[in-house]
Amino acid sequence: MATTSEFDLDAAHRLLSDHVSDLVAVFDTRGILRSLNRSGRRMLRIDANADLPALRIADLVATSDQDRVDDIVRSVHAGTPWSGPLTMRATATGDFPTRSTLCTIPGPEGDAIGWVAKDTTTDRDVIKSLRERAFYDPLTGLSHRSLFLDRLDLLLRRVDEETTPVCVLFVTPDRFKEKVSHFEQGASSLLLKAIAKRIPEHLDGGQSLHRWGDEDFVVLCETIADDAAAAEVAARIAEAFVEPFRIARREVYLTVSTGVAVGSPGEMTTDELIRHADAAAQLARSVPGGAIRMFDAELRARAVRRAELEDALHGAGERGELVLFYQPEVQLRTNQIVACEALLRWRHPTWGVVSPGEFIPVAESSNLIIDIGTWVLHEALTQCAKWEAQFPERPPLTVAVNISARQFAMDDFEQRIADVLDETGCRPSSICLEITEGVLLDDAEETISKLNDLKELGVQLAIDDFGTGYSSLSYLRRFPVDILKVDQAFVSGLGHDPEDSAIVQAVVHMGQALQMTTLAEGVETAHHVIELRELDCDIAQGFHFARPLPVEAFTAMLAAGDDWLDQSMG
Repeated sequence: MATTSEFDLDAAHRLLSDHVSDLVAVFDTRGILRSLNRSGRRMLRIDANADLPALRIADLVATSDQDRVDDIVRSVHAGTPWSGPLTMRATATGDFPTRSTLCTIPGPEGDAIGWVAKDTTTDRDVIKSLRERAFYDPLTGLSHRSLFLDRLDLLLRRVDEETTPVCVLFVTPDRFKEKVSHFEQGASSLLLKAIAKRIPEHLDGGQSLHRWGDEDFVVLCETIADDAAAAEVAARIAEAFVEPFRIARREVYLTVSTGVAVGSPGEMTTDELIRHADAAAQLARSVPGGAIRMFDAELRARAVRRAELEDALHGAGERGELVLFYQPEVQLRTNQIVACEALLRWRHPTWGVVSPGEFIPVAESSNLIIDIGTWVLHEALTQCAKWEAQFPERPPLTVAVNISARQFAMDDFEQRIADVLDETGCRPSSICLEITEGVLLDDAEETISKLNDLKELGVQLAIDDFGTGYSSLSYLRRFPVDILKVDQAFVSGLGHDPEDSAIVQAVVHMGQALQMTTLAEGVETAHHVIELRELDCDIAQGFHFARPLPVEAFTAMLAAGDDWLDQSMG
């Protein structure tokens, strides 16, 4: 082992300085460079084996910072270390920014100067990259909603004599997922990029396109004369979709639904204008493709009501205002109740019973549906466990619970289901999660993985409203689904609409081929029952058997056993 006297401090210092990424230099009392580590040589483009040139501190500082050198050196010689940003000049590649520290080094002939500099070029590039990610969409190059919202907020705060209204347009290509579902992977990205390139070609100065999310875009018009001018912008956007898009050597024809809202600075907030445009967009998307809808007095009244509903929904479950009703699902072969669907109802203390068709969309458009959905799951599974204990002699009852798109998209959705099963003691096979066809089409590969994880828990899975979406049969074969629910829109035409009868028959045959149970919704007449039995449908649900019932009434129906049908129909 080496002794202290044998230990070479200078060699140790050189070894350490050569293994750091910063520039480390020493200048003698005359200010001449005497030592430079490897990183410093790389920064200054000095060959590792070459003799050090007789460079002074000023020789290494960029022209932009030359006027600071004398003050820095004077301060250091006076015994005050200096630290701060300093631009250095490389011998071949130009200037680069550093974070530098200069201090004195005591020596026998006087104080030398040591200089440590960190090249911040990489840091700057990282900051630039992070900024671009935060504000710009890497796929389309358009600014994200955050930058759009900042710009809109500035415009709405601008109040002067020449202030003019601004306009927001929410733009959504119709049936986008259906259009790309038969293309190879990556087609949706190509189509989005093509849309992002084409729409700006139909906009004027002061009008900009931004990426809002998924396949949704938003256009900001910084000045607009009136509603008529705003509608003209929407019409020009529609013109951008007249010509087909060419994707993967195929032509894709699209229409677009647009919601338009106009607001005046000083009179409207960013949130209000966004809500108005969103309300108009939702109405536009609810009608056949290519619709343009302006925010007007009717939509204003809807927006006010929507805001009231959203406020009142907060804490509704904790206040005891939410309640579950249960509608029986009947096996057509035996007339036995084999399952029920848990349906949410809201009893407001002032408004009375609020229609699910009114408040569910409000909950789904906000994060409220997450907490409400968890409450529904917990309540339904708790009741299911109670029925199993109360009626041990009857076959286990399955309780179906609707799952919203927001719930299903949560990263920890499977764990949430597992937690509720543990908390309630409900058997996994007694719960059926109903997921709409449209939700399943979002990122199908990820969906299949998530469905498989749910199946490992032991729960049943159903596709709700089957036939109203755009399922790809190639994906349907891979979905680990137990039940196909035929939408009531097709069931209502059984017996008098040949097309509806053919659709129901096709779904039943498809279910049989895929070894899935078929369930018909909206069964309202005895004739519907006869038709469904002839089509070999498995289960039926609807007013013909019973309306959704409070838990007490449904429990009484279960207690009636074989006599339930006579009592319910009587």
